[in-house]
Amino acid sequence: MKHLFKALFVGIFALTAGIFASCSSDDDNQDDRKAVYMEKKNDKALLLCSFGSTYEQPQKTYDAIIADFEKAFPGTDIYMSFTSRTIISRVYAQINKAYAQPDVWLKEIQKAGYKEVMVQSLHIIPGSEYVSLMDTEVYKNFMSKYPDIKVARGACLLKSEEDLDEVAKVLYNYYKKNLDNGEVVAFMGHGNPEEEYSHANGRYKQLEARLQKLSGKKNIFIGTVDWKEMMFGHVRDGIIAYAKEKGLAETEYKKQVVTLAPLMSIAGDHAQNDMLGGLEQGQKESDVDPFEADFDERKGEPCAEFTWILKLEKLGFTINPEGSTTDPEKFSVLGLGDHAALRQIWVNHLKDAKFESWNEKFNEKD
Repeated sequence: MKHLFKALFVGIFALTAGIFASCSSDDDNQDDRKAVYMEKKNDKALLLCSFGSTYEQPQKTYDAIIADFEKAFPGTDIYMSFTSRTIISRVYAQINKAYAQPDVWLKEIQKAGYKEVMVQSLHIIPGSEYVSLMDTEVYKNFMSKYPDIKVARGACLLKSEEDLDEVAKVLYNYYKKNLDNGEVVAFMGHGNPEEEYSHANGRYKQLEARLQKLSGKKNIFIGTVDWKEMMFGHVRDGIIAYAKEKGLAETEYKKQVVTLAPLMSIAGDHAQNDMLGGLEQGQKESDVDPFEADFDERKGEPCAEFTWILKLEKLGFTINPEGSTTDPEKFSVLGLGDHAALRQIWVNHLKDAKFESWNEKFNEKD
């Protein structure tokens, strides 16, 4: 699918009476990476790291996430950042506000004099974004440079086998009524195109298997935006197989109701465009091909032109409007961060995270 950028990622929140302001570009002379400033109120700082969004609905999701961490970590200055420099640049161009990446925030956190720093990933799988954040930005670039600062790193949502079990249980219970009514539920995750993240991508297969085991049927599926082994075709073929198993002919597919939902922290760009978006400029309904290729092997990148909802409707399936309505006044799309029980998993990961400094780790190796 084409990745539209009308839903641009934003998201820096200065919390607990923190103050931030934009100014000239940072030491790397990048105009799209503005320094941030905060007023230190406590001895501990917490940096939440995720993508953001200019859509109104995801901002409410972030508010809920922040509120949970405020409750769980009183006496902590909490800030939010996101990782894409490209997105930061687009947001600045669109709304003339400056936002920063985690490394810029961490630099200012150090300058403010915090001696204990918590960094919590709001990513779903331990893929490229997560590894870059925790291993490169936090561990290598921050902890090694400021070796006496104690840092606790909170894991992504699907870090462990126990996480998979818990997330499967939460999602199954939430959609159980839909499944019991004979519907199919299909989730869109992001995924990584690089083979080196096969372990992280494998989380989608593991989660889907757990969901289907809980259901007792193959009526719940996970597809991704970027991982070629589980893209729209995987979801499409699964839904068709389930409909045929129920005895539905192609002319009766409209009897099969499909509920779509993002397997992402927020219902942002991919959910509202790649999954639930309509025709783009120049496209015609007659052009929609449900069997178009998902991935260009030669270029090594996704290549589908049409959205999930368009292709499923072209096949004749009925899309459940509850859970797929993007009209701001009737918005019903839920990201994973909209589930309180899933937010609690992130909170628990940070509670379980151990504070350690670079010097302590170095001494341990000795």
